Amino acid sequence: LPFVREPAPPADLRALWATIGLIRRLRPDLVNASTPKAGLLGMLAAWLCRVPTRVYVVRGFRFETATGWRRQLFRRLEWLAMRCANHVVFNSRSLMAVGEREGLIRPGRGEVIGGGSGNGIDVSRFADDVLPTRAEARQRFGLPADAPVVGFVGRFTRDKGIEDLVGAFEGELRAAGVRLLLVGQFEDGDPVADAGRATIESDERIVTVPWLDHTGVAYRAMDLLAFPSYREGLPNVPLEAQLCGVPVVAYAATGTVDAAGPGASLVAVGDVEALGAAIADRIEPGLSRSSSENQDAVWVTENFEQARLWSDLADRYRHWVQERR
Repeated sequence: LPFVREPAPPADLRALWATIGLIRRLRPDLVNASTPKAGLLGMLAAWLCRVPTRVYVVRGFRFETATGWRRQLFRRLEWLAMRCANHVVFNSRSLMAVGEREGLIRPGRGEVIGGGSGNGIDVSRFADDVLPTRAEARQRFGLPADAPVVGFVGRFTRDKGIEDLVGAFEGELRAAGVRLLLVGQFEDGDPVADAGRATIESDERIVTVPWLDHTGVAYRAMDLLAFPSYREGLPNVPLEAQLCGVPVVAYAATGTVDAAGPGASLVAVGDVEALGAAIADRIEPGLSRSSSENQDAVWVTENFEQARLWSDLADRYRHWVQERR
């Protein structure tokens, strides 16, 4: 299906028509669609084709960081996608609360499956015996063995807070010898300002990695994960880091609050000074996993283990399909 991420009306109409054609050929009993673009077009096509069971999985609201007419447009498109669905599943409870508060869905109509998350976490991928040692991971990225390392994993965009992290780094963190390990790539949608991008690309204390087959290698090299995202559905990155015993400092944003274990540190969204102070307070290079970090790993396993989420979702699919027959 010819989907594109950013708004593009001619391409979106072609994608809608192609989706309708696919559904008419397959004649499914159930369609599940998610993410703003594919969720809208998928639900609209499924409704037009009268698919009996239509499930919209809400993974985040773009309008939370939009302004003006774009905010209103994104809100209305979310409203439309939910109206085309029989069942609306939210990635997290805080995300569902935003949907209810914004009047997009009436209380009680949406639901969160298990602890939340879109696909759960494959805990076995982050076991100690399948990941490299701290020294091996640092060597791979060219990081000094004894330097404090703050990591970030995600898209290099403004709404992911990458500029805020760089701003915090340029203060006391840089003076303290902290290194940044940034895993991700720049994107044209919601781009990073030129000054922030120039710092990321030129500062010798910032290491960027565009792609990793296994993010566990990056977590192994970190002393702390910084996650200053402005909006989420329910992010996997903090869950994975905590599973690897890496402490997390994050903005208390929608979705992120549901992915922060008992030992995580949350600060107000957009407060760069508080972000820097929290990172400085938590970063302790070379220390073994503390009791709170072990507690966070257990918490992630108990609440977001993938097989459990899959089982719960399969049960809901069976129930929804049966009730429509």
